[in-house]
Order: sequence, then structure tokens, then C-alpha cells
Amino acid sequence: MEKKNYIVAIDLGSSNVVVAVAERNGEGRPVLRSIVTRPSQGVKAGMITNIEQVSNSIKEAVEAVGEELGIRITEAYTGISGEFVRCARHTDHVFTSDPQNGVNRTDVEALFDRMRNVQAPDDETIMERIPQNYLVDENQEVADPVGSFGKRLASTFNFILCAKTPIERLNLALRRLGIRSLGMYANALATGAAVLSADEKEEGAAVVDIGGGVTDVAVYYRNVPRYIASIPIGAGAINNDIRTLGILERHVDSLKRKFGSAVAELAPENKMVSVKGRTAKETKEILLRNLAVVIESRVRDIAEYVAQEIKDSGFGDKLAYGIVLTGGSAQLQHIDELFRRTTGMEVRIGTAEEAVDAASKEQAASPACATAIGLLLSGAAHGDCAVTDLPRQSSAAAQPAGPAVQRATPYAAPAKPASPAAPQPAGPRPAVAQAPVPPVTEAPAPAAETTAPRAAAAEPAHRQRRGLLDKLKQSLGNRLDDFFTGSEDEEI
Repeated sequence: MEKKNYIVAIDLGSSNVVVAVAERNGEGRPVLRSIVTRPSQGVKAGMITNIEQVSNSIKEAVEAVGEELGIRITEAYTGISGEFVRCARHTDHVFTSDPQNGVNRTDVEALFDRMRNVQAPDDETIMERIPQNYLVDENQEVADPVGSFGKRLASTFNFILCAKTPIERLNLALRRLGIRSLGMYANALATGAAVLSADEKEEGAAVVDIGGGVTDVAVYYRNVPRYIASIPIGAGAINNDIRTLGILERHVDSLKRKFGSAVAELAPENKMVSVKGRTAKETKEILLRNLAVVIESRVRDIAEYVAQEIKDSGFGDKLAYGIVLTGGSAQLQHIDELFRRTTGMEVRIGTAEEAVDAASKEQAASPACATAIGLLLSGAAHGDCAVTDLPRQSSAAAQPAGPAVQRATPYAAPAKPASPAAPQPAGPRPAVAQAPVPPVTEAPAPAAETTAPRAAAAEPAHRQRRGLLDKLKQSLGNRLDDFFTGSEDEEI
């Protein structure tokens, strides 16, 4: 079997967890082999609040990738974001060792050593140290000081800090699944690396990643990350506002995606949508203009917070390329126009298509994947991840047990008997079209883990339930799209 050198990224968000696996081509660009998104639970505004739910959410996405590629993931690069991630600047200097011949590389390393000795507060850890500029004799700012003449070399570094507790909780969730984090990065920086062009990084741009519970902001200028911030508000707040219209939670996200608009005046004035309620006979009529009013109010709040963070960075008037919006909520209709009106800056929607090889562009076309691909880029600079090859033995292992085990397999497969140490998610999840309904998949799990004779003994029960299970799957497996119908009402 050919040995693969994989890079693995895990992006745990408040709404979804994204797992991406890639190889590198000859130019070092990621070649995506698999990218999977699953709903996440147990995360609020970037902070893990329930380790069991988070572990199960990651496990579901990781196992989906593993089944697709025939591997077990044991190492990965991860990202983190939330109010607990911040940046702080520190300035220091050294005296040059040989002023007559100019600043040399040893002088620069001496300055870096001084910055490495800077300690974070007791409850925080330093994730990155990024030089912002170099100053020779306090009057000559240069991008690379080597060769410049002067007696004193100074620099300001941007320190990316994160509270220790969120890092420890994420590492704990990964260890429960047998996964080691090879590196943890600030999501804001990883996303910027994936969606910004070289010109945008040089001439100035702000990356705004609107996630489920957090909105990350990263400001770039002269090819250097100058500032990052995490705003504890995201798409979840928009969804909560939509629910005030009397919409059931399981319908909100689909309603927003299909019919929502971030600018009320651009929404259809007289068009209504019919939303199914708690029963098949119960429906609710929603005027799309009213839906847009609710959405616009919350998105405008986010845009105003973003504008303030850009101003606080000190680079608001230097960003020639304005704002690049990304993240799952960047797909909301007219959201770029709202940010344009609120901030007065140029705005575009950013994806990571240019960061990957040509064959992977289609997989990278969604803004929701930008952070995961950014983590792949960060990880690619450090090394490959260890994975274990898993020859597809599930079918072969079932052969000795005879036809009875083969007939039970379609019901037992989702229980993942290969990993009995980690329990399957017990609670209900938001509806996802491709995922089986939990009550259907949980019941047969014990049969899959028994010996062959016991599995054969359970065969009649499976046959008796087959018709009932099929009907239940069919009734509960309908897509959310079926809950909405648009119609014109001339009286409104």
C-alpha cells in the first residue's frame, strides 16, 4: 500500500466542526483529499462548555474522514478563537555588535531572544510572536534591518495571547479520541492566510470571519498581521432573533439561508413564505421583508463592532483593499452590501480557492471552509501528521458470521464498533440531510459489538423491525427545504 503524507486540520466552531485532510503538491499547495463538516455541540462563543458533547462532535467528523480515506487520524493541527484570544504589543531593543559593518543576522537573533524571554500573564500563554517593524537608531524604519548602519536596533512585536483554560479543554477533547495536537493557531490568522491575496496583505485588508458564536477580525498591512480580535457574537445571535418570529429552531437556519437578506430594503416587499410548524397541518406565514428587518438589525450590530475593532487597530485609514468577509455567514444574501454601508469600506466575499491546488478549488469554494484550509496551510509549514492506515476489513470481518451478520450490517455500521471506547452522541442533533436519525442508529449498536453467534441470534428481530425502521427513516429523513414554500400575496 502506498504511504500517504497527510496534513490534518480540525476547526472546532460553535455551530460546526470541520475536519480537512490534504497532501502537498510539488509547489507546497494543499491538495484536498477530504473535507467534512458536522454540527458541533458543547461550544459557546469559542469556549468548550461540555467535553462529552465536543468529543462526540469531533469524533463524528473525524470518523467520517477516516472512513472515506481508510485511515485513523492520530495527529492534527487545530485552531481556536474567542474573547480569550487577543494581541498585545511589546517594544524592545539591542545594541549592534559591529556598527561599522552594519546590522547583522546575529543582532536580529539577539533581539528575537529578548522577545522570547517576555513572559505572558499566569493565566495566558503566548501563541505567536510577530515582528511589526524594525527601527535602526530610532529614526529609520526598515522591513529587513540586516545591512543597515546604526548602533541600536529596536522592534515592536505583536504577541498573540490565549487563555490557558480553553487550550487545555480542546487538548483534552482531542486526547479522549487518541488525537495529539501538533500545533494550535489563532483562527483569525489562519483564515487570513487562506483568503487574502498577496496584494491585499501588502496594501492592507481586514479579514472578518463570521462564525456561529464568534466573529474574528484580523488586520494585515505591509504583509504583516497587525491586529486580531474576537467579537463574541455571530450567526447564532441572528438565528435567535429569527426565532422571535415564532419559527421553530430546527427551521431557522434553512429559512435564513434560502430567503434571508441582510438589507431589508433589498428583500421582496410583498412576498411571503409559509413555514411548517409543530404538526403537518400547522403553518406560519412570514413576510420576507419582516424577516430581513430582523436579520439586518443583528448583522448591523456585528458590522459596527467590526468597524470599531478596525479603528482600534490603528490601521483603519490604511486598508486599501477594505474588508474581506468569510465564514459560513458570509453566504447570507446582501451581507457584503450591509458591511459596505456600515463601514464605508470596500467589501468582498473571500474563499480559500487560491490557497489550494487547481484540483481542489471546487472543495474550497465555500467560505465556511476557509479557516480549516488556513489551518492546513499553517500545518504544512511545520510537518505532516501521523495517521494509521485502516485496510477496509469491515466486510471481510463480517464474512465468517454468515448472511445473518451481513443483513445486520446496514443498521450497525453507524455505531462504529472499531472505536468502542468512545461513546456515540446520545443527545439529539440539529437536522442534517445526510446524517441518519439517532434513534434509528443507536438501537442496533450492541448487536454489532457481540460475537458472531449472538449477532446471528439477533437476526429475526432485525428482520421484524426492518419495515418499521425504513418507514421511520423515510418520515424523519426529509430535507429541511421541504418545510418552506414561497408564494405571492397581493393583499400585503
